[in-house]
Amino acid sequence: MIPLLLARALRMKRAIALAAAVMVTGALHAANTSAAADNAAGVVHVINPELLSALQNLKATLPAGRTPLAFDNGASAKNCLEYSDLLSTSKPAESTRNFEIRSEYRLCDSIRIIAGKPFVAQKAAASGEQGKTLYEKLDLRSFPSSLRNRTDASKRTLIALLPGDVRSEGSTVQVETPGQFFRLEVVGIIDHGTGQAPEWIVWVTDQLKTGSYRGYSTLVVHPPRVASDLYTASPSPR
Repeated sequence: MIPLLLARALRMKRAIALAAAVMVTGALHAANTSAAADNAAGVVHVINPELLSALQNLKATLPAGRTPLAFDNGASAKNCLEYSDLLSTSKPAESTRNFEIRSEYRLCDSIRIIAGKPFVAQKAAASGEQGKTLYEKLDLRSFPSSLRNRTDASKRTLIALLPGDVRSEGSTVQVETPGQFFRLEVVGIIDHGTGQAPEWIVWVTDQLKTGSYRGYSTLVVHPPRVASDLYTASPSPR
């Protein structure tokens, strides 16, 4: 029991150190925006207010209580710290209830993506072009969702696969049909600062009205290497 408690204490200490490092970086950036942006390995432009607030208050965000999320190994995560720790050895259990609870942990996923490198967080305005691009050019075959099994060579984007009531506002696009609600929101933009095209941190809401399926996830959307290709998505930056 004592070794286990010590291990947990060390993980907590490392997590708080990481939180402090990110907050210090943010403070330095606030003091000298231009220099930090020029010298940082990358900049995350944060669009979503909830994510920006979480990054500005990591000491409170990381241990904040959430609905328990079950993992395959029998353990459960109750906050971002435990969630991050469990992801290194297991994965969330696939159940209807767990799929619903994952909506609370998209914030944790986004923090993991941003804190994985020495990024500087900046507030940014939403762009209508992002929602339009996700609707027309994101390859639905590149990430898990209820739509992926319905794609084929000619129908692999939202505009082609899911005709319905489309609403695009700022960095968000959503499509609603009698049987489904599908929403994509760009919550942050990863500017690598090395001449590479930016990547987008995207929250996915995927709900089937005819059943109990509710899917929530966090993705990083990658720009195509060739302009004529589609955008793709994965759990982490390239």
